[in-house]
Amino acid sequence: MADRQLISAVHNAAASASPLDRLTAASVKSAHLSADADELIDHFVAEARAAGISWTEIGERLGVTKQAVRERFVDRVDVSGRERFMPRLRRCVSAAGDLALQHGAVEIGTAHLLLALAGNDGVACNALDRLGAAPGRLAPALGAHLGTGTPAFAQPPESREFIAALRSASVFAFERGHDYVGTEHVLFVLASDPGGQSERVLAQLDIRLADIKRELARCLTIKATKTHRVRRRAQCRCSFCGATDTASLVHGPGVWICRTCARIAVDVTAPGD
Repeated sequence: MADRQLISAVHNAAASASPLDRLTAASVKSAHLSADADELIDHFVAEARAAGISWTEIGERLGVTKQAVRERFVDRVDVSGRERFMPRLRRCVSAAGDLALQHGAVEIGTAHLLLALAGNDGVACNALDRLGAAPGRLAPALGAHLGTGTPAFAQPPESREFIAALRSASVFAFERGHDYVGTEHVLFVLASDPGGQSERVLAQLDIRLADIKRELARCLTIKATKTHRVRRRAQCRCSFCGATDTASLVHGPGVWICRTCARIAVDVTAPGD
């Protein structure tokens, strides 16, 4: 038997009292409910994956095979390909959880992620520092977005916005031919989300997306057409190993570096985990 509140909602949404108009409204409402239900399951599957639970265990709990659960969820929640996260980004994600816990937040949000980016070494940290968004200035601006200020007793879960930001960063990196996800990808996504917490707070500090792009362009090409990238690569080689056949060359002022050398540099300079 249909829920009376849902029936009432369909009646209110229908263009008229016509049975066909009500049927149309019911169809739209049903689609919205299905999407919400899918997002609800996605959220908790993503939470389970973030906690290190295997696809086999998730499949058993949902009553399906490992293959079936992977086919259904891997592109939607396995974010984010967290296995592709660089060490510094992994530390930032962990630090965001610690910040949410310290501030008594009910969820780990993008505000915690932005503050974590600013407080940990990496490309995003350096960019934010140059733009005047060091943690000491950023934290007060984030204010209530961080939580009540009373430390919580249990680790809060990741919010949908938090998970979506990591997923978007993964897509952003993939679209640029990068087989890793770094702090720079996450910062760009946070700063480019219209009306998002991070975008609003950065705007309050007079930091715009154009500023973020300019800073990240020191080490990452944000917008370049495929033709332009191919032409530039044909003329350049890695300044360290001389490679020219790499799928992507990241450039800075007068220097180019391939993925392999970039990873070596990160491993050499990153503090021990």
